[in-house]
Amino acid sequence: MALLTRRGLIAAGATVIAAMPARKPATAQEPATPQVGMMPLSAIVAAKPPTKLPPVTFGTLDGGRTTLADFAGRPVVLNFWATWCVPCVAELPELDRLAATGAFTVIAVSADRGGAATVKPFAVAHHITHVTMLLDPGMEALRALGVAGFPTTLLIGADGKLHGTMEGPAAWGTAAPALTALLQS
Repeated sequence: MALLTRRGLIAAGATVIAAMPARKPATAQEPATPQVGMMPLSAIVAAKPPTKLPPVTFGTLDGGRTTLADFAGRPVVLNFWATWCVPCVAELPELDRLAATGAFTVIAVSADRGGAATVKPFAVAHHITHVTMLLDPGMEALRALGVAGFPTTLLIGADGKLHGTMEGPAAWGTAAPALTALLQS
C-alpha cells in the first residue's frame, strides 16, 4: 500500500510538472532554483549499511558497452530515465548542474527503445552537456538493480556500494554538499 501511495504522489508530481510553463536554463550569473514538483532530498532512502550492487552492463552512445564497475573509485549518481517521462525531462537539467560541479560522476541511463538514435538528439536539444549518457533499451540493468519506475536515482559511493535511492525527480543541482556527506558515510 505504501508503494502505491508513493507512486501516486510521484504521478501527481508529474502532473504538476507537465502543467508548468517551460523555464530557461540557469546561467552562471543566475542561481539555479529547483522547479515545483521536485522531491526534497530528505526523500532519499539511505541504504544502511551500504549494499553491494550486481554487475550490470550499459550501452554507450557510440555503440560500445560499459559496466558500472568501470566507474568504481568515484561517487556515482546513477539516474534511470526515458525521453517520454515528463518528470525525467524536468529533472535532467538538475542532474546536468550536479555533473558540472565535478564532485560526482553523473550517469543518466535511458531506457528508450530507440537507443542512441533517440537519446543523442534529445540531449543536444535539451542542452545536457555534463551528464554521461548511457543506454539500457532492453531494461536488463534496470531490472537487475531493482528499479521500479522513472525517474529513479541510485547513489553509489566510491566503494561501489549503494548508499541511497531516490524515486521521483529531485533538485540535484544544489545537492552536492548533502550527497557528499551521504556517499562518504
